[in-house]
Amino acid sequence: MAKIVVGSAARDDLAQIDAYSVRHFGEDAADAYLRGFNEAFDQLRQYPLAGETREELGKGIRCLTHRRHRIFYVVKDDIVLIGRIVHHAQNARRVHLD
Repeated sequence: MAKIVVGSAARDDLAQIDAYSVRHFGEDAADAYLRGFNEAFDQLRQYPLAGETREELGKGIRCLTHRRHRIFYVVKDDIVLIGRIVHHAQNARRVHLD
């Protein structure tokens, strides 16, 4: 089973998603939405290659969709590095994984 590492940019993305969700949908809805990310991370822990390849964004970049967001990540050995979490309406070409 792979280890999940959430990078600093992705942690910032999650904080922004949470703040937006609380403001527009309430605390309970925000909590439920964020729990869904944990479920997506669990899926990647078990199946690291589940996301589609997005080589046009960079070598080894993969993408898994969670509702209205895309989780961009790379797999290195037994580590899944979550680099960014981006709303589907945002331009993925502007995503940079560190």
